[in-house]
Amino acid sequence: MTEWIQKQYVVAGIAAVCLVSMLVKCLIRHKYRAMLREVQDMGHSKHKLVKSMVMKFDACYKLKMGVPNVSLFVKKYLWHYRMMGLYMKTWENINGFCLVIVMAGSMASGIFAMMQGMSAAIVFSQLLAGVFATGVLLLIEYIANTSNLFDMLQVDITDYLENICKPRLENELFHAEHLSEYQREYFDETPEQKVVDLDFSKKKTEPKKLTSEDLTFTKEEESVIREVIQEYLG
Repeated sequence: MTEWIQKQYVVAGIAAVCLVSMLVKCLIRHKYRAMLREVQDMGHSKHKLVKSMVMKFDACYKLKMGVPNVSLFVKKYLWHYRMMGLYMKTWENINGFCLVIVMAGSMASGIFAMMQGMSAAIVFSQLLAGVFATGVLLLIEYIANTSNLFDMLQVDITDYLENICKPRLENELFHAEHLSEYQREYFDETPEQKVVDLDFSKKKTEPKKLTSEDLTFTKEEESVIREVIQEYLG
């Protein structure tokens, strides 16, 4: 241990920890920014997680279950998303782990050097390395701001599912007869026909209701539906 301190191996280790933390933060930031670009057009996204969330959301409505809490639905899949085998939140916590290692290692080496009667320059270099590394790690955390990117990602996905996808699916699957009547009255008829239809004495034909035969699924959609059934219905 004395040799390590005298040859500044501890300082080199602190620098290596800072470098690892910087690389991890850059990787996380790149991943979140790529996902933010994908969610700008979620309906046509090819991203595995985004595409899976949209398909599972659709499947919940096609199974007549719906999604009462869209925010919780989004949080669930984002928190379980993995990169290289680790949860994204675990990757984000690496910076905190590095901060603890740097502070603890610097203080321990400084105190040990002082107890061994080493020169003030060596003791000061150990403590200064820890202070400098701590500042660097905090600066990296501030610049990368990955927690804010995660929140933006969650808001964008929730907004699409809650305000665009959910109303469309409810109209198509739960209120199909009203949607059919609306389209017939305002899009399929000429202005002259609309005027005639104001005569309520005429009997209106009932719109065709959406049945299970009208719902067709691809093999990928069938796989997602089976997964949703197993997940939510056991």
